[in-house]
Amino acid sequence: MIVDDELVVGDFFCQLAKIRGYTDIETVGSGQEAISRVMNNRYDLITLDIRMPGLSGLEIIAMLRNMSPHAIIAIISGFIPDRISSEVAECADIMLPKPVDIDTFNTLLDCAQQICDAISSLRGVGIDPSARMSG
Repeated sequence: MIVDDELVVGDFFCQLAKIRGYTDIETVGSGQEAISRVMNNRYDLITLDIRMPGLSGLEIIAMLRNMSPHAIIAIISGFIPDRISSEVAECADIMLPKPVDIDTFNTLLDCAQQICDAISSLRGVGIDPSARMSG
């Protein structure tokens, strides 16, 4: 999910992801809408702007992290304050200043996909309950 109040920016990131073959992408323009979507959907990657009308990215990041502990949260903003509380900083996996280089955004997409693939692989590995060790 791409959260950015500048629709052009959200559409740009969405198009970059689609060019890379990612198709299940949602863009939202407010913090409140992001919270509503996360309540009803699962996201592997959430990009989050900081300055938005209503709820800012800094105000909702802890809620998003609590609601989606498995998601990769990337703050992508033209305004990244010099000081961010440790609570907020711990909720973000990465912070990227705008404008984001296309190669950097593609790397973010690729890394998120690798993490999701690794988690899926781990979920496929398990212990067969009937194959218990005897001792």
